Amino acid sequence: MRVARRLFLSFLVAAGAIVVLALLAAGALLAALSLSGETRLAAQLLAIGVVMLVALGAVAIVGRGFARRHAALHARLLAATEAVGAREPVMLDETAPFEVAQGLRNLARIADARERTERSRRTWLVAIAEEMRVPVEALVAAAEAEGASEARLQPVVRLARIVEDLRAVALADLGRLPVALAPTDPGALMRNAGFVAQPLADKAGVALELTLRAASGGLPRWDGAQIEQLLGALIEHSLRYTPRGGRILLGAEPRGGAWELTVDDSAPGVDIDLAQQLFEPFYRAADLPEESLTHLSLAFATAQAIVEAHHGRIEASRSPLGGLRVAVVLPGEPPVA
Repeated sequence: MRVARRLFLSFLVAAGAIVVLALLAAGALLAALSLSGETRLAAQLLAIGVVMLVALGAVAIVGRGFARRHAALHARLLAATEAVGAREPVMLDETAPFEVAQGLRNLARIADARERTERSRRTWLVAIAEEMRVPVEALVAAAEAEGASEARLQPVVRLARIVEDLRAVALADLGRLPVALAPTDPGALMRNAGFVAQPLADKAGVALELTLRAASGGLPRWDGAQIEQLLGALIEHSLRYTPRGGRILLGAEPRGGAWELTVDDSAPGVDIDLAQQLFEPFYRAADLPEESLTHLSLAFATAQAIVEAHHGRIEASRSPLGGLRVAVVLPGEPPVA
């Protein structure tokens, strides 16, 4: 109520100024009436003009004060909301009117509570992924030791990949995804990723092709295991949305001091208008009847986390094959944090 009280007092001051001006105008007019002829008319016009100028000046001064006061209040609130949106500390201003200061304090509490919730969520995801790694790795090892068939082994391997993807996304959210940089052959990574995905491609009836361009310089320094994980996630996503008889084309091409890795799939692919949503964890681009909730994809979120850890960029666009193209551009020598 303090802001409202101040506004009311300001209005009273403005009204008082107008009343004073009106009295001055009345006095000037009465004085002019005591004159005669043209002198009286000139005096009346002069009095009216002076009063109008003074009134306009008073209105301008009062209006400017109102405008500056409200602009300052709005600027404080806008800065606070922008800080909340950017996850930055909200700057409190105890000199502000009570309502504004209290509003800033409430925004600061909301931002702090949200940050604690987000931090807890990320920590829980990392803990869950870490706890799941040991039993899942044991399941994979046991299945391989028993000589399990491919059909029996595939769900366990997929579970292990989901756990690794979840761990990568959670660690990246916390800014703690470790990167072990070493000289890496992009062609070898592409061939390994294609070799691992070939049985799934054969089963889906999709042709998996590879195009490579050799670089004249030295090898880039990447975390090879993470880049292979990235490629595997993208290929698996393309296999899910490429119909039987379709194609997936893997490419690696040097571009100056960087490399561009691409995964193209044929039509129908994913709606490119939803490209921005593709990078949200657990986003599914289409509701396929044969899919269950376990097929909700972490592919793009995982890829983005690994790319950001290597200081690169990832983009989704329309593929020359008619489906989706995912292009990953990685520097040959990522900066060391």
